Amino acid sequence: MINTEGMIAETAAKIFTDLCGREVPHEAEAGHYPQALWDALQENGLPLAWVSEENGGFDVSPDEVFGAIWVSAQAASPVPFAETLIANWLLDHAGIAIPDGPSSFALADGDKVIVPFAGVAEHVVIYDAKQNVIALYKRSDAATDEAYPLSPDADGKLDFSNAAPIAKSSTNLSRRAVEALVLTVRAVQMAASMEAALNLSIDYVSDREQFGRPLSKFQAIQHQLAVAASESAAATMAATQAASAMARHANDPEQAWHEAAIAKVQIGHSVEAVTVPFHQVHGAMGYTMEYDLHHYTRRLWAWRDALGNEHHWSRRLGAELAVASPDQIWKGVTTGAWQAI
Repeated sequence: MINTEGMIAETAAKIFTDLCGREVPHEAEAGHYPQALWDALQENGLPLAWVSEENGGFDVSPDEVFGAIWVSAQAASPVPFAETLIANWLLDHAGIAIPDGPSSFALADGDKVIVPFAGVAEHVVIYDAKQNVIALYKRSDAATDEAYPLSPDADGKLDFSNAAPIAKSSTNLSRRAVEALVLTVRAVQMAASMEAALNLSIDYVSDREQFGRPLSKFQAIQHQLAVAASESAAATMAATQAASAMARHANDPEQAWHEAAIAKVQIGHSVEAVTVPFHQVHGAMGYTMEYDLHHYTRRLWAWRDALGNEHHWSRRLGAELAVASPDQIWKGVTTGAWQAI
């Protein structure tokens, strides 16, 4: 299980409990950004958790911060908390000063990049693997090329071809190291969202009656939720393994790449298996904007495709395993020493 009992996670849990009630995600999609929620996170220093003390942060263990990310996803938080953590982590590795306010990140594949929370981020940090460069931009300097309305987080494609960075620096971070962190963060968010949606579904079928008895008493409903619960548990285990690997290899995150990619594949396959029964057992209620379920399922669909879906990562893992020796594969499976592959 993801550790949610550390000081960082418990502080985050209190903030999200107090300031991210069920009405907040709905209001955010209507255009009312929860500034008080973001201010509370920033005042408590949570977006700086992965930043070194030399750069004004707290250099907290990755394991404890994943607990805070877990509770933010369970609250369907409509602020870029995890995205700012990643952006600040990138800036710290490049020795660039951390700006105030919400930020987001992107992995460059040209001048146009896909940016989570493109509508509310004040800064965007772009990692360019080809140039081994990390650059900090003002979001307002970019042109909006395309929006992706599937995600409640308002992902967008931004064009920085005519923008000058605020700061820019070379980095020794490999693309695999950055991928490992981003995939692990998304795995934790997806597993947390699955669990929250599962709990919503269980509560609904326990309270809703049909033909004089709760929906939860019908065998077909029980079967659907049993399958969803098993998939949710598998997702949580995959996310936990990836988070543990990242904690073990905090100084060399590239070594956690295989666990992160495996988590992406496992959880990506689970998305369809859980979102279909979640909406089905809710009946018509599950398809309304007024109900909470879509805040989780839409994020799951968007996160599944972010940075490549499960098929993309299956191919990448398969390509590496295809050229590995049996001894290397056995060592990876039994000891976790995938770096030898």
